[in-house]
Amino acid sequence: MSAATSLESIAPADPARFALITGAGRRLGATLCRYWLAQGWQVIGHYRTETAEVSALRALGATMLQADFERPDEVAGMVEQLTTQLPWLDLIVHNASSFSPDVDDLERNLAAMDGFFQVHMKAPYAINLGLHDLLLATPRTSADIIHITDIFADRPDARYAAYCASKAGLANLSLSFAKRFAPKIKVNAIQPGPIKFLDSHADENRVAILRETLLGREGGFEPVVQMIAALVANPFVTGAAYKVDGGRSLS
Repeated sequence: MSAATSLESIAPADPARFALITGAGRRLGATLCRYWLAQGWQVIGHYRTETAEVSALRALGATMLQADFERPDEVAGMVEQLTTQLPWLDLIVHNASSFSPDVDDLERNLAAMDGFFQVHMKAPYAINLGLHDLLLATPRTSADIIHITDIFADRPDARYAAYCASKAGLANLSLSFAKRFAPKIKVNAIQPGPIKFLDSHADENRVAILRETLLGREGGFEPVVQMIAALVANPFVTGAAYKVDGGRSLS
């Protein structure tokens, strides 16, 4: 983890709200950081690689922490920094993710699977346990953990077997932590579908995916942000998983 970034500049307002967003260097994670900053929260964004979005979030007032979640020591270092420098946490969104298809090479697939399980399961597991006391310390009625899984956690795509298995493991972890951390900490999951295509998606792939999506369009990041905000605002939901997929999982 980069030693250049410190949380010492965070001075709790009254009443301060603190959010940790992982995978905040681009796309959904960066959008979530901007949303919670706009709500007046103190935002800590995790990222793996420096991007223009990371610099922009710093300029907006987010505290950005670098860590490679495939390295357990860097996960532990980030947790230690948070526990020593934050008074409490109100929200963790586990958005950090790794994604690639299986290939025709067993050793490469097994290596990729190790990475998926480290990023999607072991890192969230270590973060949830390591930051448990900070979540309990919130002065509010409850704190929240949101895991970003995938619709493939329920209906795996055979081309992405290793990835899907790790997201299914994260979905199960979410349920376990909901039971383990109740009643003070609510734990839920979001299962996104085709919310925002990558530039690398070919036009024919986009058409095929949208043909399988009941609403016939990509959703953008806002529907996921809205669902997370609704879960944080709702005092009586835990152990749930919500699909934000335009109906694709029904196709």
